Amino acid sequence: MNTIWQRNLVWVFTLAALALAAPLLSAATPEEKLIKDLQSKNASTVTSALQKLEKEYPTSTNAFPAMKQLLTDPRETVRRKAARVLGVLHAEVSDADLKAIAAMLKASAPNEIIDALKALRGLKAAPIVPEIVPLLQHSSPNVIRDACRTLAVLGGKDLIPSIEPLLNHKVPAVKADAQDAIFQLKAKP
Repeated sequence: MNTIWQRNLVWVFTLAALALAAPLLSAATPEEKLIKDLQSKNASTVTSALQKLEKEYPTSTNAFPAMKQLLTDPRETVRRKAARVLGVLHAEVSDADLKAIAAMLKASAPNEIIDALKALRGLKAAPIVPEIVPLLQHSSPNVIRDACRTLAVLGGKDLIPSIEPLLNHKVPAVKADAQDAIFQLKAKP
């Protein structure tokens, strides 16, 4: 009788331990919680999660599929941040992902265009170069400057004639970025 009582007691303790451990075993990791936050309806929750994923998990690719879906999000801040984080983390992107980022180059807000250009610099985005060249004529000097920087990273020497007219631009910072871009392009093989 004592043996049966001992077995039952062991089972009670085992079940209790499992009951206590179950929530710990099923709890999401901090990274998984951040990835789940990417689905939030609150734009600031999403952009905050993107920022934390970039800073806290820079070598993980777990969030990339969810981030790529955000490239076509209707919220400008979310699209911009998703593109920037993918670029900073040098994510492998598909043609569809590049097309979504390239669509941002046609935005009316200069900041969205600039974020797209910055994102493209961190990606294998050479096919997008023809869509960047027209931005050298943009009304915003900051867009022109980032277009020069992006072309210097993604383009080849054949772009130098497109950038050279900017050496006479009225904004000194545009002239400087054009000169830097030409210098970088000339150094390419």
